[in-house]
Amino acid sequence: MSGVSEEDGMKVVGKRVARVDGGERVTGRAIYSGDLKRPGMVVGKILRSPHAHARILGIDTSRARALKGVLAVITAKDLADLKPGTLYPNADSFADAWVSARTVIARDKVLWRGHAVAAVAAVDEYNARAALQLIEVEYAPLPALIDIETATASGSKPIVAEHAPKGFDTDCPAPRNAGSRTVIARGDTTAAFAEAAIVAEISVAVDTAHHGYLEPHACVAESDADGRLTVWVSTQGVFATEMQLAALLALPQSRIKVIPLEVGGAFGGKITVHVEPLAARLAQLTGRPVKIVTSREEVLQGGSGTGAAARIGVRLAADEAGSLSAIEGRYIVDAGGLPGTPTTLLMQSSAAPYQSANLDLQGWDILTNKPHTESYRGPGGIQAAFAMEQAIDELSLRLGLDPLELRRRNAAYTGTPMPLGMPFPSMPFPEVIACMASHACWREPIAPGSLPRGRGVALGYWRGTSMTSAAHVTIAGDGRPMVTMGAVDLSGTRTAMAQVAAEEFGYAADDVHVATGDSKSVGFTDIAAGSRIARTMTVAVSEACRDAIAQLRRRAAIKLQCKVEDVTYAATAFHSKIGGSIGIADLMRLTLSDGAVIGRGVSTRLPLGVEIGGHVCDVEVDPETGQVTILRYTAFQEVGRALNPTAIEGQIHGSIAQGAGWALTEHLDYAPDGRLRNASLLDYRMPTALDLPKIGVVILETPVPDVPYGVRGVAEMPIIPVAAAIGNAIRRAIGVRMTQMPMTPERVLAAIGNRRP
Repeated sequence: MSGVSEEDGMKVVGKRVARVDGGERVTGRAIYSGDLKRPGMVVGKILRSPHAHARILGIDTSRARALKGVLAVITAKDLADLKPGTLYPNADSFADAWVSARTVIARDKVLWRGHAVAAVAAVDEYNARAALQLIEVEYAPLPALIDIETATASGSKPIVAEHAPKGFDTDCPAPRNAGSRTVIARGDTTAAFAEAAIVAEISVAVDTAHHGYLEPHACVAESDADGRLTVWVSTQGVFATEMQLAALLALPQSRIKVIPLEVGGAFGGKITVHVEPLAARLAQLTGRPVKIVTSREEVLQGGSGTGAAARIGVRLAADEAGSLSAIEGRYIVDAGGLPGTPTTLLMQSSAAPYQSANLDLQGWDILTNKPHTESYRGPGGIQAAFAMEQAIDELSLRLGLDPLELRRRNAAYTGTPMPLGMPFPSMPFPEVIACMASHACWREPIAPGSLPRGRGVALGYWRGTSMTSAAHVTIAGDGRPMVTMGAVDLSGTRTAMAQVAAEEFGYAADDVHVATGDSKSVGFTDIAAGSRIARTMTVAVSEACRDAIAQLRRRAAIKLQCKVEDVTYAATAFHSKIGGSIGIADLMRLTLSDGAVIGRGVSTRLPLGVEIGGHVCDVEVDPETGQVTILRYTAFQEVGRALNPTAIEGQIHGSIAQGAGWALTEHLDYAPDGRLRNASLLDYRMPTALDLPKIGVVILETPVPDVPYGVRGVAEMPIIPVAAAIGNAIRRAIGVRMTQMPMTPERVLAAIGNRRP
């Protein structure tokens, strides 16, 4: 349900408008990278390492080059040799260029199984595959360090010699293969724990998982006669892709154009380039368009990033009434084969929902011989909540308190300090918890069954981000607005922006045309990530609309023969205070020869609009098989203002489905040598509609102050509480605390067995 109503004064925003791209998607007319065809196009394929860790002693490509039908063969030597710490122009958007370069292709050393070592372009797929078999790579295998424990063990060798650990000191020396350490601390946790009436703690282990996007990495690259590159791609940001290509190919950005096609899922996994620089270099060498489409096995084994494995310990101190006095957390994150996996956001996500005068949060990343960890929908949030929210639940059991009441007593609210010390802006957690407590999903008893059943609850928090978004609005000859936005549309952004523009102009959403621009047709816009696009693009589009209306108002003043300040705009017409009016369509018809009307809008550094919510979950557990069945699931989320409630519900449903998959079944099963044992969607078990109940969604709306429309981010927070809510429900059902994720039937059975005398 949604709080948007007619009294808000909104005619289009807040309504359940169908997706503007729905028709082309369901009829198969939407164009994805794998669908694109260009004249003279050839096939690109990538040779990948059979070793998880090895030195490259030499690569002989002569036999492959000699094969008929092969047009080009490249290795890392054909791309720029960047140095560690090489930063992109906009370093806030993604990791340093050296990490990107090593992610794309191995240079001197392979860091995971499936790491690219060479690429070919050939006239067809048959010749391309044959060429890969003719490339001879001489490896010197090294011990594979597949998990955090082996990578940090005494005697383990460094995976990346060029990297020096950061942030460690004599009080906390760097473990082997450590990346960087981050500390968030205040108060005196030692004293708080010494004086606490009760202490609850938990240690959890989370396995590596994959984003599970259905569209594998794919792109088409073409180089024209002047050496200018055009790249059609599935990406989360055209400007981010352009920057990375420029650095890795040693080209000025002015010679690269990135055109976004439809995206078949991303969830953070299509920020860093993977195949694009290889296709682009092959296109330059061949003078032909080159298409690379990866297979599912490539994507899962090593041709993409992953969601981070983690080892997390949380300890809580409280008084007899349940008031938290200290939170201590240790967050060790698996970075994969390259450094640069930040822990700051997951640490904040863990502690932010609760007030505590004393904090000691420390996080660091550990390098392992697995694909480099990349952002995955609220990066680290689900792992952190799996520990923190289960520790809160354990504290409620020891205190004999209702778990939602314990959260109410400790919930952060507007003005309380964030983990980093600044006061929270609009932070209506108490209202969210009150809504949860009054809802039937919490008040009604669990339906009885023949197997043990339990109800779990968990809160979620995600800080989100702002960065920069740009849009422009061109007024058509009939007065209708045409919006060009700089953001890639991952989840219905075009529909929401059509609603915003329609609201500003007084049109219906169907009257507005919205398109995503390429990197040469619209202003710089950061990546579509961090739950930022709807809120920041809303500001950019509304600003662009108001700019266009201001330009039109000046024209209307001339036609109405009055001062500009005497002209108002409403319902697609301009009105003079001294009498007379003119519709926008007539105004454009009469003034078209006066030049184009193009409104411009840019949004950057918006006030923080944190994402908060809570989930309630009922499960049934079969103690004989360990099977966990979700019976009922209800999500509560504060969204600021719901631009389109249907789209928001879809985001929340998708997040919960992803979270439930990682919570119960999804993990990348690596053998000790780094081989992935479940490199297909048959064996990498994602949930289907048959595995999930109907999901209830309650939308709460407290607009963010001083932001047009008051929108909060939506997409990331709903995944964060899922595993914890399920884990807490399992604990209430069978009295066993699950500390490994995913909570597979085998692990549930093992936990039950460990409990038995």
